Amino acid sequence: MKAKSRTYQCCGEIVTHLVNEGYTYQISLHELRKAIVLLRGGDPRTVKTWIENLLLLGFMNKINRNVFKLNIEKCPEALERMVKVRGQKKLI
Repeated sequence: MKAKSRTYQCCGEIVTHLVNEGYTYQISLHELRKAIVLLRGGDPRTVKTWIENLLLLGFMNKINRNVFKLNIEKCPEALERMVKVRGQKKLI
């Protein structure tokens, strides 16, 4: 099995964090930015880059300008946690 890139692993870490916070289906841009600032850094270029990486690698899809749909299947750890939690606990 081929090893995943560091970027792929970090995207999985961000999605896992979001699931642990109670987001399992959709997330607002504001909450996504908070998670990225917490885990990767607060520079606006960093936040923009990580949002682009999450979209490019399929960890989420853009629903509209301010709402994203999470693709939990890309991250086994987050999927396992989501199954235990059963549904989104926080609203966007």
